[in-house]
Amino acid sequence: MNRLSYLCETLPANIQQNSRFPFVEFVVLNYNSRDGMDDWMKNNMQEHIESGILKYYVTTEPAYFDLSHSKNLALKLASGDIIGMLDADNYAGVDYVNWVNDAFEENGKNTVVTTLRRDFIPYRDQGGKLCFHRDLLHAVNGFDESMKGYGVEDVDLVNRLEKIGGRRVYISNEVHLKFISHSNEERLKNFYLSNNLERLFLRISGTMKTESGVLYLLKDGRFYRTGYQYDEMLRHNLVLTYGGWTLKEGMNHSGSYRETGEGVLLEYENGGQSLYREEGPGMLSSSGMDGEYLWEQVRENDELFEDLLMGYGECLNRSRYRTNDRSTGVVNSGGWGRGVVYKNFDYMNPVRVD
Repeated sequence: MNRLSYLCETLPANIQQNSRFPFVEFVVLNYNSRDGMDDWMKNNMQEHIESGILKYYVTTEPAYFDLSHSKNLALKLASGDIIGMLDADNYAGVDYVNWVNDAFEENGKNTVVTTLRRDFIPYRDQGGKLCFHRDLLHAVNGFDESMKGYGVEDVDLVNRLEKIGGRRVYISNEVHLKFISHSNEERLKNFYLSNNLERLFLRISGTMKTESGVLYLLKDGRFYRTGYQYDEMLRHNLVLTYGGWTLKEGMNHSGSYRETGEGVLLEYENGGQSLYREEGPGMLSSSGMDGEYLWEQVRENDELFEDLLMGYGECLNRSRYRTNDRSTGVVNSGGWGRGVVYKNFDYMNPVRVD
């Protein structure tokens, strides 16, 4: 969503460097972007659309970016048996498609082309570069759509593919590992939390270096109150932790809140309530079931702000990843990759994807 500045660099190069392979198609999904993507595609990609090598789809339904759902919807729109994924900021590289085809011919239908290792992430910006067979993908119901925000949906998918027989084949040629770098602010700007955060508070305590409490107050009247814990031994394990940080078990709560004359009243989804009293500009105090603490507002220009914003999805999704890793059940049992799209600028004939 809203990644045209990258796509206008990567898409022409990816087509030019890989279009010689027979029966290849490029599928681009405009996930309700508002950055002029339609006009750019019409003015610059019409030749490829008319040739059939490029298929362009638009969905106008999402209000915010959803990594798992957007990827699942795009995957459902691909027609090939072997499906490759590229984020908008990624270059495929010269003859990448040929190399992928060779990998499948050598290793078979259960091949999973990836940079992701079982226990570490060697290329932080290349986790989304994946290839797998359609049947293998459908056997695990795609990316887990219960994962929200940024982080490890690709790690989780590859792990589940491997658990049912997928075999990892690693991308190692630097020609196939080029990308456009960008900031975490750019990564986060289209997600729900980034666009709805009203105020953010950090619990003040003597153990802040190893555990933290964070209160996220949202513009739509919802809140998240989350506990994080830090393990120095896991600081470099980006599969299991966000730089050593994980969710503290039993400490992730949500619900609705309202402002009162005394402060902020939290109403938990489990039925409990807690009043956070205003103690001056940018300060709240908690008591009772939430403990007696002061909570200090973290403002947008504070060093911690971006980490706490990004850390919510990163840690929440890693918790879900660990659950999936232990489970023998399926994800997305109610369906996945659903939506309404329009193909190649034909806005008179919607296509429903189920």
